Amino acid sequence: MNKVKELREARGISQKELALELHVAQPTVSDWENQKKMPRGKNLIQVAEYFGVDTAYILGYTSDIANDSDSAMDDDSWYIRERLRRDPNMRLLFMAADKATPEHIRAATAMLKALEPPEFSE
Repeated sequence: MNKVKELREARGISQKELALELHVAQPTVSDWENQKKMPRGKNLIQVAEYFGVDTAYILGYTSDIANDSDSAMDDDSWYIRERLRRDPNMRLLFMAADKATPEHIRAATAMLKALEPPEFSE
């Protein structure tokens, strides 16, 4: 069964109620549940936060429903997840990266590397 549908039914809400909570159209929820589309970017984060699960669970990459299993998460992954949850600018960056082409990623990476402070030699 689709994870979004499974979580929605376990919570006992309709597609329309979930759509209202997430500020999306009801047909969008239907598309997610019928696997015509998958939630991406901002919507993926919203779905995961609403149900209190990890985004990997929504996408079917893990069967671990809990998103608070930080002990199984390495420090870098935990840091990135927390930054995405708490910082709206990081969410924008994540959503932009989700839609970026490989050329955009290379250009952004070069720009970010140029912003790094120079290393000091001792």
